[in-house]
Amino acid sequence: MKITELNETLLNISLQEDLGENFCDITTDLLFPKDKIQGTAHIISKHHEPIVVCGIEWTRFLFSKLSEDARIESDRSDGDLLMPGERLLSVTADAKTLLKGERTALNFLRHLCAISTLTKKYVDKISMYDLKILDTRKTTPGFRLLEKYAVHCGGGMNHRMGLYDAVMIKDTHVDLLGDMEKTLIELPCLNQHTLPVIVEVRSQEELHIVLEHGQAKVHRVLLDNMSLEDMSACVKACQGIFETEASGNIRLDRIVDIAKTGVNYASVGELTYGAGHVDLSMKAWQESV
Repeated sequence: MKITELNETLLNISLQEDLGENFCDITTDLLFPKDKIQGTAHIISKHHEPIVVCGIEWTRFLFSKLSEDARIESDRSDGDLLMPGERLLSVTADAKTLLKGERTALNFLRHLCAISTLTKKYVDKISMYDLKILDTRKTTPGFRLLEKYAVHCGGGMNHRMGLYDAVMIKDTHVDLLGDMEKTLIELPCLNQHTLPVIVEVRSQEELHIVLEHGQAKVHRVLLDNMSLEDMSACVKACQGIFETEASGNIRLDRIVDIAKTGVNYASVGELTYGAGHVDLSMKAWQESV
């Protein structure tokens, strides 16, 4: 996924929140009536621990929207580690561009780097195991592609992007159809479509129904909110038949125990909805008049 391929709509909306439809900054326009003053700004980490970089190309995209002459320079790439006090990137542009883009750029960078950083914590924690960390659809509306890109930068894997690129049968589907057996009857065989098929199961009993009726129809079973004991039993029952995925109540302090069950994947909603923000700031100065 290339971050520069994202739709301009999100960027325009974000800039308009600060600048209005005319991209107007009243204070800056009063103090800098002409675009003569050139400046450089550094975005620096003030975070208390190392962070994983994410959003350099998006920042370049953002400032280029404000000025074609803006230059972004960095000796970092998305996915690199940045230590406290180190510079993430520098922006050289006229003063108006720097001031108008400062907050929007920082809002994006602080959030994206936080997601990448939290994802890396999960990935590092289970580095000795075969478990793969996945994201979910629990994303900020409008930000999904960016947030999933940040997960990728942190070493995680992207789950489905939406409801259109995988067959994923959840508890609500099963409950509305009546039960698991009726649901599997409605599901066509694998050779009738090319999308991955994932079925959520809530108990060993539901898994046994999937094992009995879904072996020609299902790629992966999602083990939802299970105890470690039940998860281990389900993983063992699925060996050589289905891939397995842990989901629900996945936390950093539990991820090693989950990995020890032998489950193939863990989908972690916290990566995107609970990462928060890292501490970044921008300092600017005049280069020439």
